[in-house]
Amino acid sequence: MLAAVAAVANRGICGLQTHLPFLIAQPAPAQDNNFAAAPLLLLLLFFFFLRLLRLLLHPITLEPTQIIPLCRRSCHRRTDAADVAMMLLRLWYSALFLASSVRAASAAVGLAGFRDSIRSLGGETNAGVDADADADAAPAEPLRCFEVRSPVLTHLGLVIDDRTIEPDIPSYHHPFCHQTLMVHVFGNSYGQPFVADYKPPPGCPFRKVLIKLDVVSEGRQFDRLATMWLGDVEVWRTSTAEPKPRPGIAWTYWKDMSHYLALWMEPQKLIFDLGNLINERYTGHFNATLTAYFSAEGPVGPHARPANVVLPISARRSHEGKPSAFTYPDENAEARLTLPRNIQRAVVSISANGQAGEEFWWSNVPNEGADTFANVTLQTGGSFREVRLLIDGRLAGLSWPFPVIFTGGISPPLHRPMVGIDAFNLREQEIDVTPWLGLLADGFEHKFSLQVVGQGEKVVARYWIVSAKLFLWLSNGSRPSSGSMPKVRLVRDNYRPGVVSTANSQLLYNQTITRYLEVTSRVSRPSGTAELTWKQGMEMSNVGLVREMGNHQQVMASYRGEDKSTDDSVPIYYSSYKYPLATSYRSRSPDGPYSLTLDANLTQGQERVITGLAVFPTGLEAFSRALGQSQKRGIDLRTARNGRAFFYQRDGGKSSGGFGSMRQQFEFGGRYYDAQTPVFKPNPILFSREVAVVNETTTVDRIYLWNSTAQPESYESKPMPMADEDSFAGVPTHLAEGGVSSIASGDPLRSQAKALVRQRRGAANERHPDTA
Repeated sequence: MLAAVAAVANRGICGLQTHLPFLIAQPAPAQDNNFAAAPLLLLLLFFFFLRLLRLLLHPITLEPTQIIPLCRRSCHRRTDAADVAMMLLRLWYSALFLASSVRAASAAVGLAGFRDSIRSLGGETNAGVDADADADAAPAEPLRCFEVRSPVLTHLGLVIDDRTIEPDIPSYHHPFCHQTLMVHVFGNSYGQPFVADYKPPPGCPFRKVLIKLDVVSEGRQFDRLATMWLGDVEVWRTSTAEPKPRPGIAWTYWKDMSHYLALWMEPQKLIFDLGNLINERYTGHFNATLTAYFSAEGPVGPHARPANVVLPISARRSHEGKPSAFTYPDENAEARLTLPRNIQRAVVSISANGQAGEEFWWSNVPNEGADTFANVTLQTGGSFREVRLLIDGRLAGLSWPFPVIFTGGISPPLHRPMVGIDAFNLREQEIDVTPWLGLLADGFEHKFSLQVVGQGEKVVARYWIVSAKLFLWLSNGSRPSSGSMPKVRLVRDNYRPGVVSTANSQLLYNQTITRYLEVTSRVSRPSGTAELTWKQGMEMSNVGLVREMGNHQQVMASYRGEDKSTDDSVPIYYSSYKYPLATSYRSRSPDGPYSLTLDANLTQGQERVITGLAVFPTGLEAFSRALGQSQKRGIDLRTARNGRAFFYQRDGGKSSGGFGSMRQQFEFGGRYYDAQTPVFKPNPILFSREVAVVNETTTVDRIYLWNSTAQPESYESKPMPMADEDSFAGVPTHLAEGGVSSIASGDPLRSQAKALVRQRRGAANERHPDTA
């Protein structure tokens, strides 16, 4: 260090112009260095005053050739004035020495450590880096998280996330008015949802409703499920991103809510439920703001006009200030409804997703492989899940849920800042129950119930969050609908586990199942009499391998299906979907400070085709004005993401870190009305986006927008280094004691060995306290 100081002292005056701005406006990033800066600073100050004393007592004589390079002027002889000039020059040179030396000291110990050393000279002490004082040395803005999805048409233009990608579009002829629905901090909020009384905005007639959710969070926290309710009707299911230390994360999500127009037109109990838990380890609060935007100009597009009536199939707890979702199978998921008689069309939508041991249902092994590994409990019930809708005990429709992977799922570094498919907006499947109008429109009470089953049509393990709602379109007159009892045809369960196992070595399985349901009846409505049909066909293939006492699992799965509604053989609604998924996951418990390491790969996709009278907005609404008279009556959507991650925990889960990379491609296009095929063939591509993320850095972001007046957006950046901070929520740490069951998320409840179930009940309740 002394040699470095001596080298700095020999630099020229011009170097001062470089070093002083650094000290004023360009501090070095804080570094974690234990070098003691206070003795160094005292040494530097001693040398400075020694040099100053020498200057005053022994004026220095410089030859002209020495002076010219420094002051850029000629000196032929010494005068009194020259002596004074030389003293000033020497003072300037000494100032350079001190400034350069201070810079060297600050670079050696970091700005925070150097500052703390200065404080220590005056008797102040500060252990470690002060995050508030060093805010300028850290990112000033929170990390923006986002979901890759199609844009939404707002009063700002076409928006994705918090960005307006196309402001110059045919705009609404009527202005928007807005209303702040919620400003709330979700801390210890299990069983304590946000509750408010919603009233339609006065003096603001509207036919279209958008909502915008803004969330900011910092600290350490698990991903959390959230639901929004108007009265007893669930209108949105979402989840959170996992936060990180200061400055934390933020995200914005826009959603078209116009299909719930009948609810928005009336005063409602607004409930937003986001169950969170705060303690000394998990410190992340979620600061949320929810805003509604209303427009007098209704939505444009091929989807069905908003229903006249929306009825809940839920637990109906809004009068208690609570959300109304069923916890299945702990609760009987059923509701009794008496419907109006002049019904023209009726559709049920189902919202359902697994939690705890059922969150990764798609990776659960067949029952036949449950005992492959001694003293290891594998999650079972197979990788097939079916949500059933029954009307008065008779099967009316099926829903195969999309395998949503939340932001703590598999390996947390996979999902920041780009979250998984549908993580911010869990989709609902529509079931047309119009063929049941002969029964439903009789003026009597009827029971709507939901079931979730797996392998062997057995009720699933704990637990699923489910609810549903019934959309009704009424005729203008009072004439009741009538009809015959529907005929229901269901292909029996043909599930095949395909298990081949070797005790304590490996489990190999190849699961398959196909399903077919058809409901037909003849119904008389005010619009006429017709034969109505609802058809559904699904199939699943799930190949998996489990080895190393459950610590290594590979899954390659495919879920696909088609739904079709016809009226006298005329297509009314068509939907097809494909959910491919492949992952490999390996966990270890190495010796030393690392209590857990995880290597994970993930490839996941989604393809959707929707035509006809869809209840929910499809995304085509954002482009309907630009398309004009083009006969686009549906959408094609295709997206796929591929990535890998390494995650570790130290000291028994007290700290964590890792790196991850993920690339996602998204395509969205229009489709002709009569094109009912699951093959992806958009005409044209309306929107596409390609995003690459490495170590929390968006390195590539390319956007294409059909018929855009703006230049296509393209962004590239270099990645950040591996995250070596305590920024991720934990995952199970008991691998050496009995292995994990399937793929782990940030939930200590999941994947526990039998011997640890009782011991770890408290840790399990940390993420899901309502499951105790």
